[in-house]
Amino acid sequence: MDIEITGSYPIILDGETVGELTVTRQGLFWSFEAECEPRREIVRLSVYGDGSEGYLGTMEPIGDMLKLTKKFSRAALREFPEKISYAGQKGELEYIIPEAPAMYDEPSEILGRDGGFPLFRANRPDDDAQSPPENHNPPFEVPLSPLLNISELEWHPCAVPCSLFTGLDEKRACRYISGAFVAKDNDVHLLAVPEEIALTLPDTNAIRFVDEIIFSDSVYLICRIKQGKSVSEF
Repeated sequence: MDIEITGSYPIILDGETVGELTVTRQGLFWSFEAECEPRREIVRLSVYGDGSEGYLGTMEPIGDMLKLTKKFSRAALREFPEKISYAGQKGELEYIIPEAPAMYDEPSEILGRDGGFPLFRANRPDDDAQSPPENHNPPFEVPLSPLLNISELEWHPCAVPCSLFTGLDEKRACRYISGAFVAKDNDVHLLAVPEEIALTLPDTNAIRFVDEIIFSDSVYLICRIKQGKSVSEF
């Protein structure tokens, strides 16, 4: 899917424009920042466009406004509209309003093939994705780098990710990681961390995620490790 959703969009509630949603691209993630006037009802915000809906979350009172800030990965946006028209209450009918222009192009996606590890298969699933979790806190934002064909490497379970790093910050962050996989390309290790864990790691530059891969229909974010350090260039 070509994701063309960066820009600013109106928040429409009960047929009136009451606020604004801004979507920006930040490395591997898309940031959604919404703000609107106070409401008596609970505002569960969704985006609409092309006849489809993508749920963002519940807006919360901050100061004298309702606000919502969320970040989603590419995989989490699979069922979102490819182009957004506006934001509104979850589950409401879509209004017909002009669509905002796209600002950025989406990099080419990984097309996986059979990996070397016999129990897992790298691919992009066609099945329905579940709604993204309520709380996303990506560890940091990095530019997307061109990848080698990571799906052709041999991937194995990695029970002790901290053994791949030399720095204390990296080793501390690894305390939160479980269910990871590792592959090796010459003198470089690639660590694949489940997306739901990667998105909640401490917000530091200790572990840099540069792309994603899918094992058994689950999304993993990829960290490149050279000489015990996480690096963002491939």
